[in-house]
Amino acid sequence: MIATVTTLLRPVPAPNEADLVRLWPLSRLRPAGERVVALLLAVDGRIALDYPLGTRNQRLLAVHQELVRRPVEAHALCPGCGTDNEFTLPVREATELPPAEADAVARVVVAGVELAFRLPVLADLITVADRAPADGLHDLACCTCLDTPVPRLGADDLGRLADAWSALDPAGSLRVVLSCAECGRAITADADPADFVTRDFDVLVDGLMHEIDVIAGSYGWSEETILALPGARRRRYVRIIAERSSPVRQQAGMR
Repeated sequence: MIATVTTLLRPVPAPNEADLVRLWPLSRLRPAGERVVALLLAVDGRIALDYPLGTRNQRLLAVHQELVRRPVEAHALCPGCGTDNEFTLPVREATELPPAEADAVARVVVAGVELAFRLPVLADLITVADRAPADGLHDLACCTCLDTPVPRLGADDLGRLADAWSALDPAGSLRVVLSCAECGRAITADADPADFVTRDFDVLVDGLMHEIDVIAGSYGWSEETILALPGARRRRYVRIIAERSSPVRQQAGMR
């Protein structure tokens, strides 16, 4: 059964552990963004294709908090000394940001003409996922422009459009400012929650599948039965099985 988590967006279904084992794409060769979209499509249905990036981010962070129940740890390389800096994503602040309006329109002046652009949604982002960033941004601009014909947009035009989209969809761009732990240089990190949520979901699913393997191998219970147990009980069963199988315990039983 799928539980419900309430966010500022709307009440939305959140997968429980059994859902995650069943629905999470296991192939780690697929990009993180592709895997989280596959999960959202499986849980929310095709309505997920209409999510702007901020809604995707808030949705992922809400599900992460429900299932993983710990902070999202992220990393940023210092451009000065190359130190890998660890920081915590501001999850609470991100989930409390106002959602984008359904009919939000960005307006950008290009060559003296004001053009209107709707916010990109996941269906748009999927089509440009395998393209270079600059090319992908230009293609997004073309497919979201509400005016025709669409002129060729330069780098400055695209930059102003990206800024306008960010203003309309604050949760779509999670920017964190920190100081390098090694050299003290200020770092501005643009964090994509998909990367870190995917990492944590992989760890969680691996742990759940290990518990299923151990308990099923000892008691013959089904995956569904095992996952229906509270997590604390599953872990206790795994410890009991490990203790029973330990060489010390086996030798003691032979005396």
